[in-house]
Amino acid sequence: MTDEAWISGLYERDYALLYRVGRVFLGEGAGEDLIEDQIQEAFFRAWKKRAALQKHPNPDGWLVECFRRCLLNACRKQARDWKRRAYSLDAEAARLPEDPAALSPEAYAKRREQIELLQKLLGEKDAELFLRYCVYGERAAAIAPDYGISEQALRMRVSRLKKHLLDQRELFACVLAICMAWSKGGSL
Repeated sequence: MTDEAWISGLYERDYALLYRVGRVFLGEGAGEDLIEDQIQEAFFRAWKKRAALQKHPNPDGWLVECFRRCLLNACRKQARDWKRRAYSLDAEAARLPEDPAALSPEAYAKRREQIELLQKLLGEKDAELFLRYCVYGERAAAIAPDYGISEQALRMRVSRLKKHLLDQRELFACVLAICMAWSKGGSL
């Protein structure tokens, strides 16, 4: 049997099974594109390992397990992306301009006022960290050396700031005002 015939037979035999597993995993009517993408990823991985997989005692079980892992990884990545988008905006729209003349004096003063309120409520250092990571979208690897901590410790600190933000109504309202203004073209 040729490699192409083997993968075609595997595809015809297991595609429906993988689709059902994905539907059970994600629930009815949710993530059909995600399921399709991860099925293709699982078959791509099977193709890359075809020599060993053809001799495997249970290639169908291997494929289901591979699909399950692909789906878990994709869901984790999607969840991280959603969380990142929930707290960040376009980096260029969110940044304070280097030149105050880029905004009207009133808009610049109001933006500074909002940031100062955030600094008062979170503390200057934590407010700067929150803005850099969540609003400006800077990577933890770029920020961590400035704070003298590891990337993981920085992510944990940001996580605690987010929880604190959600627990405090005035903090949440302040950040919401900043984010809404920046998302509408930076006219805070």
